[in-house]
Amino acid sequence: MKKTMLLAALLLAGCGVGSKSTSNVAYFDLGAVQPVPNNRIVASLRSIDVFAVSWLDSSAIQYRLLYAANQRRQNYAESRWVAPPAELVGQTLRKRMLSGEAGGACRLRVDLDEFAQVFDTASASRVVLEARVQLVAPTGGDILARRSFNLSRPAASADAGGGVAALAGAVEALSTELHDWLGGLDRTSASGLNIVQRCR
Repeated sequence: MKKTMLLAALLLAGCGVGSKSTSNVAYFDLGAVQPVPNNRIVASLRSIDVFAVSWLDSSAIQYRLLYAANQRRQNYAESRWVAPPAELVGQTLRKRMLSGEAGGACRLRVDLDEFAQVFDTASASRVVLEARVQLVAPTGGDILARRSFNLSRPAASADAGGGVAALAGAVEALSTELHDWLGGLDRTSASGLNIVQRCR
């Protein structure tokens, strides 16, 4: 009987510790997305799909200490994303670049290769966002255009909150660069791309 009561007490104690630890975890997203003007909508796109390398496929907020452990990728213990980065980035890009109405038929594929905070010193950090982007034709899967994007933004504070805010800014900057890149692609049939026609 005593052994049973002792075991029950230990189990309850363990649950209590676990609950306390979970309640201390802060969950982050990329913030509310502000409405964008119609001239920032990319009419040639039907959808934006974001994928990520396997080590980014979790809710961990990742960082690297370049000055101490350059080859070690670490996670914040008490801070998490509410969803994996690919899902958060995809949601933000769609809200900033797509309209609710039926538009074009091309698909934008974004592959995240890096989405993390990097510490150059113990008190100074920045974030790095690396992505490979493809504009895919409506049928046949032909790649009409492709480009790599590498963005870095300083973090206002050397902690998870600073990293999250800087990454949110990097995603916003990515949406702007994507819009400008797509807008600069050839839209006439003269040189062969003819994006407007091929994305119908």
